[in-house]
Amino acid sequence: MVVGGANIDLLGAPQKQLKQHTSNPGKVSSSPGGVGRNIAENLIRLGQSCQLMAPLGDDANGTFLRRHCQQLGINTDGMATLAGESTSTYLSIVDETGDMQVAIADMTLIDQFGATQLQAFLPQLTAASMVVLDANLAPDCLAFLVKNLPQQHFFVDTVSVTKATRITPFLSHIHSLKPNLIEAQAISGVHLGENPNSRQLLDLAHWFMHQGVKHLYLSLGSRGLLYSDASQSFIMAPSAPVKATHIVNSNGAGDAMMAAIGSAWLQGSDAQHAAASALACAQIAMASETTISPHLTPELLLRMLKETPCSITPLS
Repeated sequence: MVVGGANIDLLGAPQKQLKQHTSNPGKVSSSPGGVGRNIAENLIRLGQSCQLMAPLGDDANGTFLRRHCQQLGINTDGMATLAGESTSTYLSIVDETGDMQVAIADMTLIDQFGATQLQAFLPQLTAASMVVLDANLAPDCLAFLVKNLPQQHFFVDTVSVTKATRITPFLSHIHSLKPNLIEAQAISGVHLGENPNSRQLLDLAHWFMHQGVKHLYLSLGSRGLLYSDASQSFIMAPSAPVKATHIVNSNGAGDAMMAAIGSAWLQGSDAQHAAASALACAQIAMASETTISPHLTPELLLRMLKETPCSITPLS
């Protein structure tokens, strides 16, 4: 079960080097998006069944998103159409390397999504093997879910620095948390800069453990992924750095990582396999022009794990 946002993604990419404060010749494309929806699609592509609970606008984009999800095999019973509202839209601009430079998220619709729409689905939410949440959800919505699902395994994507701190009051209820370094610092209030050393990273991971988070997957960008639980902490990174020529669009990498983490847990995989799968799915996503790679399958993931081995650095 995934509870979060569903929207239309608009992506602008320049033909050459991105120049600020002027018009850049390039390509503008659109695709289904939203952190929650993206995670749901990735889970389906990884062979998992999934139900998505998300708000839609009363417009053509909302109708399109519902039908697209249904075509993928996502259960859309929990997708609520809010009368008179417009579907959320996410606009991002990437540079010539595919790295996002700026984005605007028109996501106010999700602030109206909460107990009214979720109450009837509490039995399904209770019975789900796990519930993935994205931090676009309003604080009242997060509080409702945590209060009414005390035994549930919550997997949380922090979304952005702006939204990440919404989950701070609920850290003790989180099974698995996936922030990036900037988001983790915003949540903890610990400021380590852009390139903290291993000791600082371990202290940051321990802070989350002390708050009650059971599993931390901290994205370190090109440095890899830091994993931490009550008994171990390590950094996993591709043995060979990802080539810039292999990066087309970095927007969907985090969503793919979250889905891989959830899928690995559903399969009973250990932390090392989960972290390696997360990195591999992120690489697959970054090689795609669209936010979600249409090529993602369990077979492609297995091939990536074999062809792109990772190194592990224990932290202690």
